[in-house]
Amino acid sequence: MTKGEFTKYVKENYGVTPDNPFKDFDAMIFRHKHNRKWFALIMQVSSDKISGYKNNGKVKNLDILDLKTDPLIRADMLRKKGVYTAYHMNKVHWLTIDLEEIDSNDLEFLLDLSYNLTKEKKRSAK
Repeated sequence: MTKGEFTKYVKENYGVTPDNPFKDFDAMIFRHKHNRKWFALIMQVSSDKISGYKNNGKVKNLDILDLKTDPLIRADMLRKKGVYTAYHMNKVHWLTIDLEEIDSNDLEFLLDLSYNLTKEKKRSAK
């Protein structure tokens, strides 16, 4: 999936468009409308910065996606193609995804999980 395809998918399924808060860094952040928490971050990084990425001797720029995850499923997800230890975020609660490598079903699952983990919590009435 490309950045453009991902952006379109998020807009169609969650009603969210990205913002670009960093002046000197090319990144797109996807946030909840109400609580402004991030649920996805796309950025371009060098493949040698991604722990476990197989460069095969060639370093290239990758469009990566950081998504929040449940620590209980983290280890299982790291066994999937295109899923790596978080590059920019907390290593326990976030994963890095190579948009070109990941299976679309795995991506949709992880995106839904990230969205739900970061959405505004309903307060119980007392």
